[in-house]
Amino acid sequence: MSNYKEYEHMLLKTYDEAVAFLLQKYGSAQDDYFREKAYQRFMDGEIKSIRKGEHSRTNEGLFCHHIDENKNLNLSNLSFIKVNKIPFESQKKDKLVYCDLIEHAILHALIAYETSQKLGFPGYMFYLIPKIEEWYLDSIIPTSTWEKNCYNKSFLTPEETVNIIKKMQAKLDLPYCNSASDYYEYKKRVAKRLEYGKLATAREKKRKALEQTAKYKEIEKNREIEFQKKRREQFYKTYPNFNNTEVHLGIPRRKLIAILYDHKYKNIYKNKKELELVMKPIMTEKILEELHSVISNIENCKR
Repeated sequence: MSNYKEYEHMLLKTYDEAVAFLLQKYGSAQDDYFREKAYQRFMDGEIKSIRKGEHSRTNEGLFCHHIDENKNLNLSNLSFIKVNKIPFESQKKDKLVYCDLIEHAILHALIAYETSQKLGFPGYMFYLIPKIEEWYLDSIIPTSTWEKNCYNKSFLTPEETVNIIKKMQAKLDLPYCNSASDYYEYKKRVAKRLEYGKLATAREKKRKALEQTAKYKEIEKNREIEFQKKRREQFYKTYPNFNNTEVHLGIPRRKLIAILYDHKYKNIYKNKKELELVMKPIMTEKILEELHSVISNIENCKR
């Protein structure tokens, strides 16, 4: 059976069934994720980091997944471990399972599906899916040896990549591109929006080089007004559901995350600060897209 067909079948399983399938496929871990003594010293505040066990199998192109991530978020993240007082039980070798990149995404999609996106979703949406897109759609081939191993292990063609992501997204009732060509067209639109930022930088350099005359200032003022108007029009054209909301072009990132928290995550995270911690590595563009999708679903429910 091809990788793609196997991924399709795995997506039809429950999370527990998928874990059992992968344990049978790759075998069990031979060591704990962290060293137990170091883990306890970290929890007691004696040390700031934890030595890992000899569990890595990236030489085979495999990631190590915590089985209990259907109970707690980010079980390898030291900040989350300490804040949520994660017991060492979740780090033991019998609580680990191996998987390739696509299988890892499927595990998180199944967790998100079975927990109504309360768990598994951040890793799925903000790390695993972008990594799959980067490798197999954007053709950004990793350079480090361990990542190359993982890249080759789960290799898919662009069409297969779009299709499996589309199936995972459908499992979570989320939209996605219908084909690889649709994905590349979307990327072109994103690149075009980024050009506005480059244009603004070029205009600023030119402005400083010119004489600061009253006439020039008036001309520049009118040009800036027109420029900002076009940027706002493009923003609301890209995100039509933000019309008549407090979301606007240039909205502070912290405010954006606060709105997303109120609309989607207030029953998942303890507070907005905790969500900010999760979102720290995520580009503002991705956060805007997720919030726009959430508001769109809310509007559809009202109709």
